[in-house]
Amino acid sequence: MKGAKCGPAWAGTVASILASTAGALLAVTGQPAHATQASQAASRGQDWDSIKHLPDWSGVWAPSRPFPPPAVAGQAPRPGAGNFVFGADVPLNPKYAAMRDERMAAVRGERGRDKIPLSNSGMCLPNGTPANMGPVAHEYLFSPGRVTILLEDSEIRRIWTDGRPHVPDDQVNPSFSGDSIGHWEGDTLVVDTINIFPEAELFIGRRVTEHTHVSERITRVGNRMRIETVVEDSELFTKPWVYTRWYNHENGPPIDYERCTEADRAKKGDKTLLDIDFTSPQEGPHK
Repeated sequence: MKGAKCGPAWAGTVASILASTAGALLAVTGQPAHATQASQAASRGQDWDSIKHLPDWSGVWAPSRPFPPPAVAGQAPRPGAGNFVFGADVPLNPKYAAMRDERMAAVRGERGRDKIPLSNSGMCLPNGTPANMGPVAHEYLFSPGRVTILLEDSEIRRIWTDGRPHVPDDQVNPSFSGDSIGHWEGDTLVVDTINIFPEAELFIGRRVTEHTHVSERITRVGNRMRIETVVEDSELFTKPWVYTRWYNHENGPPIDYERCTEADRAKKGDKTLLDIDFTSPQEGPHK
């Protein structure tokens, strides 16, 4: 018949099997098959029993040295891998690119200033999201409805996987780690973070803004952890900053490390340190 569609001889059989399976699921659960699968995915990690079926992320995950960027014929060499943490390849708007370059010139001693801490940690401040996932090792703790990341520099990230939305606008209380919610897609933890305190670092020497939005996909690949990250901020960037970091698995004991040692404490009142004014407010008259 004209316009009729023909297919393999087994197409009708496969369709019948799929329809029968979906019908059986509907009869047993009262929900279509796709709704049941979505419900099962959403329930992962919601109780101690389901946590047993999550991927094994135990142990310590130490940052892997990034590979140098590939050379491109006819172009000048790109900054080395070591410059990644200083924002060399970040697609900053011209205003912020100039600020980055000026600050690094000051760090190198080219502006008549010295003893400038490279990062927040040099001032006993948290690095904050997303910079906190870069230079130090970390470990994961699974509990019902939450994944907690313990970082080597004593910072903590709490990722809520219980289905809650982000905090309502009228209840926002920004923090260095931000407001993180997540869900499981197979063995990948998908994380969405907003409401990051503006003192948190994007990379060494550059802070986030109230508009910074961080998306992450965390997946174990063999004996390594891969974290694919997209950072969006219309004020800072010309386009989203997209990068991937790798971490190596270590079976040793958890690392107990405090970033605030006596050697790196910032001198209060020194306004040249990261341009933060630590001068104590003047006390008012006593009553």
